[in-house]
Amino acid sequence: MVVFDPYSDRLARDIRNGLSSALVDELTGNVDGPLSAVTDDWLSMAPAPIYQTYIKHRLSLYRRAIGEIRAGHVADPRHQAICLWNLGLFFEMHELLETIWQKTCEPERSALKGWIQAAGVYEHFNRGKVDAARSLARKAERHLRKGRRFLGFISNLDQLIEAVADPTVVAPQILPVH
Repeated sequence: MVVFDPYSDRLARDIRNGLSSALVDELTGNVDGPLSAVTDDWLSMAPAPIYQTYIKHRLSLYRRAIGEIRAGHVADPRHQAICLWNLGLFFEMHELLETIWQKTCEPERSALKGWIQAAGVYEHFNRGKVDAARSLARKAERHLRKGRRFLGFISNLDQLIEAVADPTVVAPQILPVH
């Protein structure tokens, strides 16, 4: 069985980036309904079946995320990112947090950077890049510990930090503080 790698070639990266950008635009309210248009555009090009399967699977996960976020009236990208993380949408979560990360001041900026890096840890690990995951894990763990008080909306932050320290551990579901 061939596994789709959204980093493997230019078309795969373009699809991944186009879909994730459309999701972020939809979540941040920059554009209304871009996700359907973008997926329809990619599918209308009749790419190879492995690309089509990826597009349809991502669209399904995105619709689920959007549904959960809208049902919960979740407007803060930090809380939206929890939903994306919990669906295993680590790349998309990283893209969403980047919309606020660069505008944030220290030390919150470092805390968000650690969470973005934690997502990268699981992206690398899921692609079989274990050494890259371990290297990034050390950085992520350091930033998460240092920025702990700025991630107070994550009730199980200690579990996340512990899991990131060993990327072979499955990414924990993140529990928001209610």
